[in-house]
Amino acid sequence: MVFTILIFSTRKPGTTPAEYRAAVEEVVLPFLKDLAGEHFPIKHERYYIQRVETPKTEGNTEHNPTTPAVVFVGAQADFDYDSVSTLTFADQAAFGAYVALMQRPENAASIAEVEGRFLDTSKTSIVPVGEAAVTARE
Repeated sequence: MVFTILIFSTRKPGTTPAEYRAAVEEVVLPFLKDLAGEHFPIKHERYYIQRVETPKTEGNTEHNPTTPAVVFVGAQADFDYDSVSTLTFADQAAFGAYVALMQRPENAASIAEVEGRFLDTSKTSIVPVGEAAVTARE
């Protein structure tokens, strides 16, 4: 059975949403894919929070004073992260092999250096999810 995790990531202060997305797509992901090789997830999807440019206003958060999220339900503070990624592995053992590879000291140092340029890793959170329940229009 496939094993899927969600990663909630936040850009580093001083990095715009556009710079963050470009860095993830053009630097971070190619680096991680190359490093992981055969252990890279079957699928790595990224969803970027939709934001708008506005003057600094009350209600915007400290992290996003001029780039609030487009929120239909909830508060700005609920959406201070910048992306949600789903990583899908063949099974939990494949995930474990990926984690073991990424946690090797030399790899962890390289990852910290690359991600540290663009991400506020102190705000990263990761959680496994169960099997997807999907309903489609007929």
